[in-house]
Amino acid sequence: MDIIRRAVLLGLGVISLTKEKAEEVVDDLVKRGEVASGERFKAVDTLLKEVDKQEKELEQKIAGTVQKIVADMGLPTKKDLEEIANTLKKIENKISFPEKKDAT
Repeated sequence: MDIIRRAVLLGLGVISLTKEKAEEVVDDLVKRGEVASGERFKAVDTLLKEVDKQEKELEQKIAGTVQKIVADMGLPTKKDLEEIANTLKKIENKISFPEKKDAT
């Protein structure tokens, strides 16, 4: 369906489209004669599913971009820091320090 393109052109964007807003968009398209009134519920469902899909794709792209930026900057990742912490714990467990005794 061409509803998605029309919704975006109406300035709604693709993030966090509520059911109520989707219904408003489709109702507007029905009034304009661009969507048949009998197709209203299907159009709302299609719009919401497509927006959800696009939102997930955008989140994945953003996450990938952030990971690339972190890698390019040479910053340690959460996984890197966890590995360092685990290695440090292992070293601490292997080293035995003599206990200090009180001089009394």
